Amino acid sequence: MKNSNYIKRFIPYITKYKLLIAFSVIFLLVSTISSMLIPFLSKQAIDKFISTKNIQGLIHISILIGIAIGVLFISKIIQIYMTNLAGQRIMKDLRHILFAHMENLAVGFFSREPSGKIITRVTNDVENMNQLLSSGIVALLGDLSILAFSIGFIFYINPRLAAIVILPMPVAILAAILLGEKMERLYEKVRDFVVKMNIRMQETLSGIILIQIFGAEKRESDKFTEIAYGYRKTFHKAQMTSIILRQTINILSYTSIVLVIIFGGLMTIKGIATIGTIVAFLAYTQRLYGPLRDLSDKFSILQNAISSMKKLSSFLDEKEFISDPENPIEKDIKGDVRLNHVYFSYVKNSPTLIDINLEASHGKKIAIVGFTGAGKSTIANLILRFYDPDSGTVEIDGTDIRKFKKRFIRSFMAIVLQNVFIFKGTVKDNITLGNEKITDEEIIRAAKKIGVHDFIMRLPKGYETEIATEGANISQGERQLISFARALVYKPKILLLDEATAAVDTNTEEIIEKGLKKLMEGRTSIVIAHRLSTIKNADMIYVINKGRIAEKGTHKELLKNKKLYYELYTMQFSQIN
Repeated sequence: MKNSNYIKRFIPYITKYKLLIAFSVIFLLVSTISSMLIPFLSKQAIDKFISTKNIQGLIHISILIGIAIGVLFISKIIQIYMTNLAGQRIMKDLRHILFAHMENLAVGFFSREPSGKIITRVTNDVENMNQLLSSGIVALLGDLSILAFSIGFIFYINPRLAAIVILPMPVAILAAILLGEKMERLYEKVRDFVVKMNIRMQETLSGIILIQIFGAEKRESDKFTEIAYGYRKTFHKAQMTSIILRQTINILSYTSIVLVIIFGGLMTIKGIATIGTIVAFLAYTQRLYGPLRDLSDKFSILQNAISSMKKLSSFLDEKEFISDPENPIEKDIKGDVRLNHVYFSYVKNSPTLIDINLEASHGKKIAIVGFTGAGKSTIANLILRFYDPDSGTVEIDGTDIRKFKKRFIRSFMAIVLQNVFIFKGTVKDNITLGNEKITDEEIIRAAKKIGVHDFIMRLPKGYETEIATEGANISQGERQLISFARALVYKPKILLLDEATAAVDTNTEEIIEKGLKKLMEGRTSIVIAHRLSTIKNADMIYVINKGRIAEKGTHKELLKNKKLYYELYTMQFSQIN
């Protein structure tokens, strides 16, 4: 896709605030004209009033210069305010759209894409778009108007001197184009290094405990240093190119100043020009080369914005959705779950699940066990419709889950994971997840049922106690108990427990077990178990091995068969002993 196509895609976000931007442009032109009038009025003051010692005329023109300065000051403030206001509103809209798009993407997308990269899209790339408006498009328009008015004024004042003064300008424009293209390529590489650093930082912060435990600090530091070195080297080249461009423009600007002094001086001596003309030309010369001098910064902003547009377009074009049906079904959900001849693979030609047939009736508790990587959690992901099977069906109450809206069917489900995620916020917010329909009475009832109420009341502010990010100020067991209360308060018909007690101590497990018995009453419960001792009373146990159901039955039946379940059970029993 061409750069112009990326720009066209984001124009609607800008034109939404066309009135603000239009007023911004109007005040930009007013400020530009005001600034252009000041040198011209200064020339008139010198030539008409100072040279003739006309004090009255000098006072009048000084008032006009003062008015021009005042108009410049006020119009510039209004222009900057309106440009920034439009930019901030555009950023808000873009971030809202990106966040909503991100939330609707399939879980598989997030398993592939680093979170640091996604964060960069919503923060840095959107900020670059704001810079394009505030310091790019509007500033570029201002620069072009300054160039146009400056050239217009000098040719109006003295065409012969103007023709001589602008001789170095074509060289300056050529330098800006050639060096600008080089900077474009270098800044593209710089942005890639920034993304890599963000990803590395995010991964390091997430795994800092493991890094410190296994003494991997130097290895991780070396990886980051390598990226940082690449960034420094490339950024240095970009900066040097920018400096060369600026100095080239400066030299050509000084050349024009010298031309003004030499030829303007000769013309003044001959009576063709005046002292006021030289003063005005010196001022306009500075304005002529100012925009070209800043062109390196404009190139950087423009290329940053175009690069961000490409990345944002790519992100918004991501179509990895689990789609809702065109004509969704809604009905009372009882909670019967069935998997019929389900095949599934994360990677093509590498099956994760093979011909899975599984049934969990309303009010029953089934367990899924097996070695790590056997496909247990994948079954839970299919029931929650985070993924769709390659073939076969996942049914709720006899209806293919794909015939329901995701939001509708998930409203009857709850899941508790081994690695519980706790949001930064109050205990209450972590239980309700911000659902204002859940009353305080329901929260307390759920917490008491689980056995976590007494712990919560011992906290400084009870249910209003602030929990740190990821629950850093409470124990793993306490986090797990809060997650159970969270599941219970939503009154699910189908409950999924993915290794839910694997990460808690024995005492906490006893508390949880008591709560679980009440939690599972009248619900379809699907337990993915690591500790086989926790599923002895399951109505049916499915043993998964290499993506297939190796055997199924009750705890006693499977032990009697002395196959894989018996092997797993005796292995754990021997480890405990």
